[in-house]
Amino acid sequence: MTQGEATIPIAPTLRIVGLIGVVLGLVTVGGAAVLYGQQREFSFLSTYLSDMGNTPVWPQAVFNAGMLIGIPVRFLFLVLLLMLLARAGASRRSVIVILLLAGVMAVTSIGMYAVPFSVSRAIHLNSALAYFFGVVALNTLIAIQEWRYLMPRVLPISTVLVLVLSLVFASLLALVGKIEGVTRDTPVIWEWLVYLAWISWLTIHSVVLGQTPAYRTSEASRPNQGMEPTP
Repeated sequence: MTQGEATIPIAPTLRIVGLIGVVLGLVTVGGAAVLYGQQREFSFLSTYLSDMGNTPVWPQAVFNAGMLIGIPVRFLFLVLLLMLLARAGASRRSVIVILLLAGVMAVTSIGMYAVPFSVSRAIHLNSALAYFFGVVALNTLIAIQEWRYLMPRVLPISTVLVLVLSLVFASLLALVGKIEGVTRDTPVIWEWLVYLAWISWLTIHSVVLGQTPAYRTSEASRPNQGMEPTP
């Protein structure tokens, strides 16, 4: 099997999985927000996403179930992205490190969505902090590989945007009640910005890489073909 033949199935699969993730993310958050608004006042300045996951009965069911279902979808998308990066020249070591970090984040996201803060504030908050700081580390590694090996530049730029917003949100969340001026509501808008940036990231990567990926390095000069299937 040639490299072109091996790559073709991955790109359309990535596009399908990515767009499923986008639709699932929008339906989950949008549906939960509508249901939440029927019970309580909703605001992008004071309502955390996790507030919806902590509001019985339907906001909690829709939000937490949708987010938990989305975990394997997001993980599969990342696997497909890493396969494309490996074909473009990313080293096996880089791919393995990113994959292991993604696995750890999947576990922390389960703790975040399966355990509302009314059940265990410590588990929920610590899982959230671990997840969002994990996003910073994960997206740093992905952005480096994308900048080296993939075109167009909108790919790593969108990755860095999610990274920066996640860092701001996680930092503010960790400082709530610890320094003057950082109240419970301070990080809220940043969480929504992270969500919108993530939806944009997933959409951009699905559309751009869902076609034939554009590699920065020529096929002859790509240093790593270790992820390629053997004929």
